[in-house]
Amino acid sequence: MTAQRTSYLRTAMVVLALFLPVISLIPLGSLWLWQSGYLLYWIGGAFIVSSTCFLLELWLVRRAKPAATRAAASEPTAADGEPSWTPRERAAWDAVQQLAIATDPTQLTSREAMLDLGVRTVETVARKIHPDDKDPLWRFTVPEALALFERVSHDLQPLVADHIPLGDRLTVGQVLRIYRWRSVIDVAEKAYDLWRVVRMINPVTAVANEARERLSKKLYSGVRDQFARRLTEGYIREIGRAAIDLYGGRLRVSVDDLTRHVSSNTERDRASAPIAEPLRLLVAGQVSAGKSSLINALMREVNAAVDMLPTTATFTAYELKHDTLPPVLLIDSPGIQSDPTTLGKLATEAGACDLVIWVVSASRADRNLDREALDIIRSFFLATPDRVPPPIIAVATHVDLLRPFHDWAPPYELTNPTSDKAMSIRAAVNAVARDLNLDVGNVVPVSLGGVRGSARAPYNVDGVWTEVATVLPAARSAQLVRRLRSAADGWKWSKLWSQTLNAGKFVKGK
Repeated sequence: MTAQRTSYLRTAMVVLALFLPVISLIPLGSLWLWQSGYLLYWIGGAFIVSSTCFLLELWLVRRAKPAATRAAASEPTAADGEPSWTPRERAAWDAVQQLAIATDPTQLTSREAMLDLGVRTVETVARKIHPDDKDPLWRFTVPEALALFERVSHDLQPLVADHIPLGDRLTVGQVLRIYRWRSVIDVAEKAYDLWRVVRMINPVTAVANEARERLSKKLYSGVRDQFARRLTEGYIREIGRAAIDLYGGRLRVSVDDLTRHVSSNTERDRASAPIAEPLRLLVAGQVSAGKSSLINALMREVNAAVDMLPTTATFTAYELKHDTLPPVLLIDSPGIQSDPTTLGKLATEAGACDLVIWVVSASRADRNLDREALDIIRSFFLATPDRVPPPIIAVATHVDLLRPFHDWAPPYELTNPTSDKAMSIRAAVNAVARDLNLDVGNVVPVSLGGVRGSARAPYNVDGVWTEVATVLPAARSAQLVRRLRSAADGWKWSKLWSQTLNAGKFVKGK
């Protein structure tokens, strides 16, 4: 203990020896200015310079606020979360955002307060993701916790090394010694208050200094408060993101295991040996809506007869390759019927897919069955909030059969239609979007006349590919969560046997 006091005393003497000559210049310089008759000029100049700097900094801060607002608006991910988050994970993120906004940074005055805030953030996420669990805080496995520590450490390492002065040089012991000296700040503030009283010996200089310091203090106080607010919100949000990954099961499966994993649905549907999990596209619709013709066109078999893909009574998978897409498994479904059992099977199959292409005839006005089937699919995903619903695209076929019947001279401008045929196609697209509760942009009008055996060439099949590419990020998000659930929920006796053997070897020390 004596050695530690001696170390503190030596440090204080070195600091005093370094700063005493500088501090002594303040009263001596003021005395010289007063004796030389320049004191009033110096006070006026100091006041003008301080005021100018304050106004300039204030102007720059105000100019930076709109830019920061625009930057925040251009980055929806920071506010809205990740695109692949499930509804429950998004609800957890909204709760984290509210906690970040409601937290007062001035209350975080100790390590215990920071830890308590972190625990509250984790509890908030756990209760949102597992609302039916009475004690959701411990709903994770030991490997998940270790994976979380590894990820957080990986994220903190560059932050400390690149953004904290001497972060890559200071040892933990040195940081702890610096922390013990935090009480010196209070001593310095008391000494500064004493100096303010002493300098009142020269009232004119003291008043000028007080005015300048109040202006600077007001600006610095605002910057400090804003900085503390940003740090606190960032702290809560980072803990919230990590907790969402933990309680959402995203750390349960490693990246390598997820890459190699192939779902049981794909193993069943794929004829060849599956190498990687493909994107699963479900094609559905009523009988005679043109599903088989569309599948032929998408597979670039536009000259083949429709009976090449006959009307299927079961779900049939076809491997599909396209230059702009990853490996795709296209699932052809039976024509829908007004039967709860059949529609339930369709919803279950949609749960195993990442994108739904709904085929509907533009020349048929009766779409009640289509809407009923889509509502059942939507209800299926509403009942499973730990999944991301697949995007839905509607393909309106038979647009060549719309009025006027014999007028067919594609391509057509549908944004601002001028011909009667273009107006009919545009009206049909709007009707399909309204009847199926879809956005107009998700409805693609096509004609598959060449596939249907007529002399007409297919129209706007490329538009289907364009729309698929547009919704591909959403489909990938649905695929990621589907693969995570499939890989995490899969139970293999071979894995248990391997773990048991490895445990025996570990106990034996081999």
